[in-house]
Amino acid sequence: MTLNCVTRGYGPNTAVFVPPRTTLALELASQTQGLELTLPPDDTLHLPDTTFHLRVSNIESQAALTSHIEKVEGELAAQAPAMDQALTAYSLLVSAWMARELARQESTVSRERSHRLAELFAERLEMHFRSGRSVSDYARDLQVTPTHLSRVCRDASGRPAHALLTERVMHEARRLLAETDMPAREVAEQLGFSSAAYFTRAFAQATGKTPTHFRRPAPRVAARS
Repeated sequence: MTLNCVTRGYGPNTAVFVPPRTTLALELASQTQGLELTLPPDDTLHLPDTTFHLRVSNIESQAALTSHIEKVEGELAAQAPAMDQALTAYSLLVSAWMARELARQESTVSRERSHRLAELFAERLEMHFRSGRSVSDYARDLQVTPTHLSRVCRDASGRPAHALLTERVMHEARRLLAETDMPAREVAEQLGFSSAAYFTRAFAQATGKTPTHFRRPAPRVAARS
């Protein structure tokens, strides 16, 4: 699991909070199971400002969080009157659970100083990945050399800064091609490429397909009697 360009392992009873505009990548094993809860951007919920990644070993804490999420699922399934009020109430309980668990595991949440630069890079990357900036531009903003930035990113995530930048840009490119009718030329402009041809080469190198082939539906195979 990579959060803000810092990679950590995860296992059973792991709780992860991902605020908006956070770089996230998951490597999921075939038997991985979990629950995902998306909360609205509501200041009254008092959600944490930063990511956290906790191992929840306390059985009571595990049961409380699971219960809150199951109640949310029940409300969404029932669509009963006053559903919005109930969902807000359960969201507040989830927020309170997070605050208490963070307080319980305060020493566990402390970050390695060596990874702080990677997190700062991730924050700027999420804000500016559409601008066409290079790793050198990000390094200059962070007042380090590109080589040092890449070394820290590799130590934190297993990948150099250039690879992390390319992954984020290409993830957005795939999303735009899959979810919109935007021509490839406009996608290239949105992501800061100097030309559509350069975007096509970069996309093909990253995905093995041109933007046109990526969008093209797979051919149907006729059944033979």
